[in-house]
Amino acid sequence: MRYVIMDDVKPGMILGRDIYDFAARTLLSEGKELSQDLIERLKQRGYPGVYIDDEWSRDIHVEEIISMELRANAATSLRELDMDATMEASKKIVEQILEAKVISLDLMDLKAYDDYIYQHSVNVAVFSTVIGIGAGYSIDELKDLCLAAILHDLGKIMIDERILNKPGKLNAMENEIVRRHPQLAYDMLYDRWNIPSRVKNGVLCHHENEDGSGYPNGLSGDRIQPFAKIIHVADVYDALSSKRPYKEACSYSESFEYLMGGCGTLFNKEIVEIFAEYVAIYPKGTLVELSNGEQALVMKNNKDNRLRPKVKLKDGTVLDLQDMDKNRNITIVRQCGMHVMVADEISQNEKGRNQKLYHILAVDDMVSSLHRIKEILESRYKVSLVKSGQQALEFLKKKKPDLILMDVAMPNKSGIETVKEIKERFPEQIPVIFVSALHDIQTVLECRNIQAADYILKPFEPSYLKERIRIVLGEDDD
Repeated sequence: MRYVIMDDVKPGMILGRDIYDFAARTLLSEGKELSQDLIERLKQRGYPGVYIDDEWSRDIHVEEIISMELRANAATSLRELDMDATMEASKKIVEQILEAKVISLDLMDLKAYDDYIYQHSVNVAVFSTVIGIGAGYSIDELKDLCLAAILHDLGKIMIDERILNKPGKLNAMENEIVRRHPQLAYDMLYDRWNIPSRVKNGVLCHHENEDGSGYPNGLSGDRIQPFAKIIHVADVYDALSSKRPYKEACSYSESFEYLMGGCGTLFNKEIVEIFAEYVAIYPKGTLVELSNGEQALVMKNNKDNRLRPKVKLKDGTVLDLQDMDKNRNITIVRQCGMHVMVADEISQNEKGRNQKLYHILAVDDMVSSLHRIKEILESRYKVSLVKSGQQALEFLKKKKPDLILMDVAMPNKSGIETVKEIKERFPEQIPVIFVSALHDIQTVLECRNIQAADYILKPFEPSYLKERIRIVLGEDDD
């Protein structure tokens, strides 16, 4: 089988590998003939490409380093914020990788847009575990490393998807919001007694750079937690080589070149060199262009020289590029169908912004919190204040605000209970942003399950609150 990007998939091609949705349900089975309608549906769901089977590629087999079932279970446990299941899945990932006879990272990316965070986290866990094996980690260290890797982007579930998937350059405030995700993840894990501190710190520090230019704390060199150094390499590699709504995927060779170029400044040089021993620069089943102008499929990678694999030409001829006597003058020029395309910045909206005066209802049992919210927002919005969930329900009988800011921990009726009752009693879909000092996973999950528009942790910066409100209300940038 061979990997074909979606733009090059044609009706009549035969699937060489099952395609699954985020819950591991089979969408299309191996052997299925693709129609134009099926191709369009796959494109709409954001799949970057598929494996197809034909005469040219029939003798090429791409092995999975972990089972699809385990991959799906790990992603599902993370999506549902089931920490016990996530911890169990991370242990099984380590066990399956250790059981593999040959560790080679060949499988091309098949994750869809709508499941990116979770499948990306599983990929990073796999990559990080392989690096840990190469670094000589013990089994216990590998399990903790894998857990830290799978949890590294946990904080992004608290960030609006419209920011995460924005098809263009982030503005300063949006960039600052995204940069908070390591701290948000750390805060969510902080009270989990059964998660080791090195796991939590690996999550917190995974965007720290070797030269101190990273975030959230600007750590450098040996001050960066060792797990974080590994996760950083795995995270950036998978992100670069993944297709997103705002960018095309980099080729694996280009992604690896970026890692090499960042040694000593962004990444730890030893970690990148260990990763180089396992990563497939040209994965099996991918189409490459040779220096003689011909196209070929990668059949097998040579561990001693990953830039010179064994390839198969269209006429069936097999060339071992490592055979310098026969093929010294033939090199791989590029991986076909994979390229870097920096997304253009979104053009500015036409003048004539919506000047509607939005009405916000703030609900909090702390008078000081209500006064602070009003002080921050009253120059731009009409703000009403109530001190309990019951008062909020009475208010809604008379007026319908455009947005509700809801505290969680309130006496008699919690914010979560209040929002559930609001949704039952009032047909209008009023967006709710929870504003709370609680950061435990159960609370965040409950708020997400009742379809809260956002979740903001106290204390917050005034500009941060304004930006999150602006996004939920769909207001234009100032």
